[in-house]
Amino acid sequence: MTTAVASTAVVATLAAPAQAAGGTKYCPSTSGGEPWCTMDLYPTRFPGGTISIDVDVSGNTPVLTRWNLYIDGGKVCSAEFLHSDPPRSWVCRNVRAGVPTLDAGRAIGAWARLGLRW
Repeated sequence: MTTAVASTAVVATLAAPAQAAGGTKYCPSTSGGEPWCTMDLYPTRFPGGTISIDVDVSGNTPVLTRWNLYIDGGKVCSAEFLHSDPPRSWVCRNVRAGVPTLDAGRAIGAWARLGLRW
C-alpha cells in the first residue's frame, strides 16, 4: 500500500515480526465498545526514515480493520488486516521525524498488542 503525504511517498510492506524497540502497548479486552487500541509515544521522537509497525489483535473472525501511524498528529502510513490474522509486521519508509502515535481497530471483547520499532 502506498500513501502520498505532502509529496513524500510512504510505503507499508510486510516484514518479519520482531521485538519492539521503539515502544509497545497492550490493550486488554473490553466489553465497553472501545474499537481502537492507541499507543502514543509522546515525548519520544522518531528521528525519521524507516519505522516498523507490529500488530496483534485477538479474534478468529475475518473482520477487516486497519492500523494507522501518525507523526505529530498527521497520518503518514496505514494498512488493512483481518482480526483472524496471526501477529503481523509492516515497514513504512521515508517517514518524517516527529512524535509517533499508532492505533489499530479491534472488535468488542478483543485484546490488542501494538509495537513500533526503528
